[in-house]
Amino acid sequence: MISEVPSKGLEWTNLILGACLACAAIKFAGLPLAAWNAGITGTLIVCCSAVALSRYGAWTEWSNLTLGCWAAIAPFLLGFGSAQGPMWTHVVIGLCVATIAVMQLAASRKSAVPSSAKSEARR
Repeated sequence: MISEVPSKGLEWTNLILGACLACAAIKFAGLPLAAWNAGITGTLIVCCSAVALSRYGAWTEWSNLTLGCWAAIAPFLLGFGSAQGPMWTHVVIGLCVATIAVMQLAASRKSAVPSSAKSEARR
């Protein structure tokens, strides 16, 4: 397990995006399902990113990847896809969080290549 975050800047970005989604729940008060989803999903993204900043683990990125994908598809599965503001907020933030999680996973995988594989690659 790697204890160092591949990019702390990207992790902070995910934390801020999660906070924005959670705070957007206030704007979606007219649509309770959108508000609850934004609040819970955003809070979970913040928590996973905060854990990754303090003690990195690939599970935090997998969690953010899952949460980002959920945020992007939730408007259509939960039935508030016709509400433009909540829908676009969920989709854009969800796709950004998922993309950053994939980038972090790829970077951590690249840096976790065993030394024997590195020495064989040099030959």
